[in-house]
Amino acid sequence: MEEIEKTFSKEQAAIEAERCLYCYDAPCETACPAHVPIAEFIQSIRTDNLKGAREIIQEAHPLIETCGRICPEESFCQSACTRIKMDTPIKIRELHRYITDNTDPSENLELVPATKGKIAIVGGGPAGLACARELRRFGYQPVVFEKKQLGGVPANEISATRLPEEIEKKEARFVHHNFVSEVKDTTIKSLEELDKEYSAIFISTGLSGELNLDIPGNNLDGVYYSRELLKRAKSGAKLPHFKRVGVIGGGNVAVEVASVLKIEDPLRDVEVIYRRGTKELKAFKKEIEEAIEVGVTFQFLAIPKKIEGDKRVEGLVVTRAHLGEKDPSGRRNPVPIPNSDFVIPLDAVVIAIGQKADVYFPKVERDAKGLVKVSDGLMANVKGVFAGGDIVRGASTVVECVADGKKAAQNIAKYLEGGKNV
Repeated sequence: MEEIEKTFSKEQAAIEAERCLYCYDAPCETACPAHVPIAEFIQSIRTDNLKGAREIIQEAHPLIETCGRICPEESFCQSACTRIKMDTPIKIRELHRYITDNTDPSENLELVPATKGKIAIVGGGPAGLACARELRRFGYQPVVFEKKQLGGVPANEISATRLPEEIEKKEARFVHHNFVSEVKDTTIKSLEELDKEYSAIFISTGLSGELNLDIPGNNLDGVYYSRELLKRAKSGAKLPHFKRVGVIGGGNVAVEVASVLKIEDPLRDVEVIYRRGTKELKAFKKEIEEAIEVGVTFQFLAIPKKIEGDKRVEGLVVTRAHLGEKDPSGRRNPVPIPNSDFVIPLDAVVIAIGQKADVYFPKVERDAKGLVKVSDGLMANVKGVFAGGDIVRGASTVVECVADGKKAAQNIAKYLEGGKNV
């Protein structure tokens, strides 16, 4: 599949870089969870020093090629850009991608010898890889436990139209070869398996399960789960044949799988069915725009009630809704309108209403959603055990997971070197 977005040309990058005000307090950098020195790398673009620009970004962030493509800049750096007060924000992510698309990873690593203890990192996604890189730079020996391909969700699920396979594989390999002491193809389910050999543990297993939609008909043939389909598409496997599919949900995964299904077969009708309105969609603006661009349609204020069919899906019964009071998250709740049921004819339904955690590590305290509870320093209730990424935050972004990995590594080092209050 061809990428939807194209990289900047040299002329476009130069024009956009000239718009930067180089703010003294750099609010864009503060808004970036990984605290990338944005004004500095933009200045390097202005002097055509792309190698230097890459080194600036790479110092702060191990997955810069991935984030140059999929980071939701409107939620982070660009939301704080001072130029908003004048016209429009600098296209920071696009400038970031321009650098990574025109340079190679730095060979000048200058690492200290790995003479300190071994640290177990359970999960090889963005948080785990970021933690491994920081620990290795501190002189520790990170060992990553990962049954699947290194890279987590970006490597295994994000569509090639947004993140080509060769990009995320190259990036994960670079971290693996330069910063990871060993990768073990082993599933770890208890702390006892690791206690004797490792000085500390970082749990970054992510959210491997999906929430079920508890309505009649959810076991019919033609009912799928979103991440199952995304993994199949990412692996190059052919997707099931259907002509009209409804994707239930309003988050990034729902919009992503809808786009993948439409791109794979442009003649297929793909509709996202969401119980709230447009303002309540959790998906990022850019992903919604790209979905609409490829032909995905949206059905708002429709509450799924029943999946119809004998043995196979034939349609989805929904109830029309209006928006009521706000819930604790600030979004208005959908309220069913009496006697407003109608049927959307479908031959497949994709459930994309959220993700859940596998409950391993019984000694580690969790909240009602199964997420690991941690201190401000990302330590769990068990001494020497830290956690970060989606297993702590819930579904989050790559850059937030990277920030957690870096923070955890710093606090692991502090803990092992006698620091208190981690």
